[in-house]
Amino acid sequence: MQPGNPPASDVSSTEVSTSVQGPSMAPPTGPKSAPSAAFDPISEMEDRRNRKEQREKQLSNLKENRSSKRMNVYLVLGILTILFTFSFFPVTQGDFSENPHQNLSAIEVESWMDTSDANPNPHWSQEQIDERAEGKIWDGSDPNAGSFEQDLNQLMLGLPVLDLGPINDVQVKVSLKGHRFDGGNTSFRLGLFEAPNGCAMLPSALPWESSSGMEDITTESQIIRFDSSDAPALPSGQEIEHALTVKPGRHCLVFQYIEGQQLNSDQWQGTNSQWKATVDAEAQMFWPRALLLPICLLLLPLLVATIIGAQKAGVAYKKVRYPESSNKSTEEQVLDAADAERELGMDLTSGAENSDATEESPAISEEMSSEEESSTETLAEEEVSESVEEQISANEVQQDDVNDNSAAAQMPHRATQISQYTDEQLLAAGWSPEQIAQYRGGQ
Repeated sequence: MQPGNPPASDVSSTEVSTSVQGPSMAPPTGPKSAPSAAFDPISEMEDRRNRKEQREKQLSNLKENRSSKRMNVYLVLGILTILFTFSFFPVTQGDFSENPHQNLSAIEVESWMDTSDANPNPHWSQEQIDERAEGKIWDGSDPNAGSFEQDLNQLMLGLPVLDLGPINDVQVKVSLKGHRFDGGNTSFRLGLFEAPNGCAMLPSALPWESSSGMEDITTESQIIRFDSSDAPALPSGQEIEHALTVKPGRHCLVFQYIEGQQLNSDQWQGTNSQWKATVDAEAQMFWPRALLLPICLLLLPLLVATIIGAQKAGVAYKKVRYPESSNKSTEEQVLDAADAERELGMDLTSGAENSDATEESPAISEEMSSEEESSTETLAEEEVSESVEEQISANEVQQDDVNDNSAAAQMPHRATQISQYTDEQLLAAGWSPEQIAQYRGGQ
């Protein structure tokens, strides 16, 4: 062993210590993380177009539903109004505007009206009598002056209807015009009696109300009036009106003078029968009210339901059509509109912009919105596309700058670390001879 040289054992231990460990990781071959996903503007535009189509379709369906609900309200309200209006129109029977016997004496009337064999030369035929008496309620159609019985045989009046109390009561207004000419008492009785088989089948003794002391009587279906000291019950040539109330069904209207005709008076002398009319009447029957008012009551809940449905349909349409204002109160919407007008430079007192623009009504703006929406959204899509492209290019430039800066910052530090390892250590860490040679030559 020469002086100055260490022993062999020391040399071997030194070699072992210098080759104990190499670099713990392989040389960098590229970026460690995968590139970030690129933004696809076409996909974003497709999604936006799909959302727009879905919203337009939803708006169209909601608008049709709102229109349908409103039409239901108008339909039910129209039917209810028509029925309620027609319930106040009566059906009239009889006409007292003209009395064919007025200017004739009792004898002349008898010669005109009597068509029996006792009068071989009547002035009127039976057809003429029926024609003249058609539509009249009076006592001039038979030789029993002083009373009449008239069937109120309107078809609907006899329609069986459920008993709903006062709702389907039939009111009959009877107007009387007196023509009594014999100077007798004009006290009378007027009543409506149920007659399913007509007036001919009524009993001879009718159930009139009894009056003690000649007091007037008024019930739902009967009227009894007496002459007073200062006024007759049925003045000659004057009209009086009384209202009677009955249940739906066929009824007979009966009138009787309480005091019979004074046949011994000069007016009736020379006559064998009492043909000349002494009373004329007209009846107004409000049977449509008894039929239509119950129907109106049944339609009221339906009207309320249609109004509620139309209200809900309008709210649903408004939430989709104006989503920004659906959750705002009326006060907040007014304040937002005022702020928007102020930003646009509009005159809030006159509602005009620069004192030239006129205020558009909400109805006009809503109609024009559909025409402006397409052009506005087309411009919006172009702006979105341009902004997306600019964002992509900016992101790419920013990413390149970051990668360059990070690579530049890491290069000296990495070169310092790698230069500390030997070739054996680099080979043990996974480096290839070509990579080592390239690295060593680069230094």
